[in-house]
Amino acid sequence: MTQIHYTPLHPGEVLKDELEEVGITQSVLAKHIGVLPKTINEICRGKRGISAEMAMKLSKALGASPQFWLNLQNNWEISQLDTSEFKDIKYVAA
Repeated sequence: MTQIHYTPLHPGEVLKDELEEVGITQSVLAKHIGVLPKTINEICRGKRGISAEMAMKLSKALGASPQFWLNLQNNWEISQLDTSEFKDIKYVAA
């Protein structure tokens, strides 16, 4: 069986693509969901993550589920970890 590896995208990359697809600007989205344009811009540039509240706002505005946005964020964060930092942690059986 072949195992497929992928590199998770920052949710901001997905958001940028989505905005292009629906034809609205970051500023328009920001105003629509009640946040500062800077907030959306920072997400799109990968400088800010997606919170549960933001996931809900994006879900309502763009149609994807809040879990979709949170999964993107979680996958991104996990991909950024240096797993060698955890090599000394052993499994503990109950």
